[in-house]
Amino acid sequence: MTIPSSTAAKLRLNLLTVTITVAVYMLVYMVNDWLFKHIEFTQGIAWIYLPAGIRLICTLLFAEAGVLGILLASLLTSSIYAIFPGDPVTTVGYSIISALAPYLAYRFTLQEMRLQRSLSNLTTTRLLACILLYGLANPLLQLLWFVLRGVSYHFWSGLIVMSIGDLTGSLIVVYAIKILLSFVPLPPHR
Repeated sequence: MTIPSSTAAKLRLNLLTVTITVAVYMLVYMVNDWLFKHIEFTQGIAWIYLPAGIRLICTLLFAEAGVLGILLASLLTSSIYAIFPGDPVTTVGYSIISALAPYLAYRFTLQEMRLQRSLSNLTTTRLLACILLYGLANPLLQLLWFVLRGVSYHFWSGLIVMSIGDLTGSLIVVYAIKILLSFVPLPPHR
């Protein structure tokens, strides 16, 4: 049985996208840990969380392939950094929520704000709405999971800190990418 060349090319592209997402996410996670570990609120709850921005950007750019990359990267970083040592159920739930929350924000902006999948109509307002939605949905889902698993009992304070961390991290990443892209020459307009 042979796979048609267009399907094989699409599969290769998706595999490359997942791999890039995993690599970028893990790199940013390591940088975030190095820069901000000393100001962490509690294990898994940070005042500034740059990977939140990577989760959102990869989901916006790569859709489902980005979600898969985020899921794999979250599983890897959770295991490497022993975020929930000896608790694979909490680790898997955390990783699923890490991938699902930006996807839910993305899907909401696609449907309710009429964002095109190509992102050609991504305005500052739509992007900020997506960041805000993600920055609130992710902490809420994560902390509900943490409380259900008995990992954290700091629901309200954790919700505030994690929301600040996800929003701040997302804004830093989005604007850093925007600044970097301003140095890339645009092709001539025809």
